[in-house]
Amino acid sequence: MKDLGANNMQILRGVEDIKAYELGLNNTTNAQSLLVIFEQLANGKVVSREASIMMIEVLKRQQHNNIIPSLLPEDVIVAHKTGSITGVQHDAGIVFLPDGRKYVLVLLSKDLVDSKSGTRLFQNISKMVYDYVTQVQLTGNKYKFISAAP
Repeated sequence: MKDLGANNMQILRGVEDIKAYELGLNNTTNAQSLLVIFEQLANGKVVSREASIMMIEVLKRQQHNNIIPSLLPEDVIVAHKTGSITGVQHDAGIVFLPDGRKYVLVLLSKDLVDSKSGTRLFQNISKMVYDYVTQVQLTGNKYKFISAAP
């Protein structure tokens, strides 16, 4: 991950590794590191173009779709990774628009008292970003889009 530029990401345990969790070993990251990883992935630069495509296909099959994709139109495809533990909820990924454009969205939280409110807030942020990005196309304003397709 550091080779890709994700300097603030630390992987200390696997998913559902309860023994490591009980020892206080937790994975850490920040929004910048996740943004870098998903941008590299979207541009086909993680391991190889072929590997990036395969990873994106896995991420498109995410079963927990209650945050980034939840309020977006059905023709928008999201390749994303969710995560949650007590007081923490995340969703980060690549949003593929029907017109071929795509963007990366990273939503991270901590110290959540009410996870349902946090989910609603993230859903609304995702929809606002989508609305802004799709409106930019109509108004001609400049916006940085990830343009290379793996």
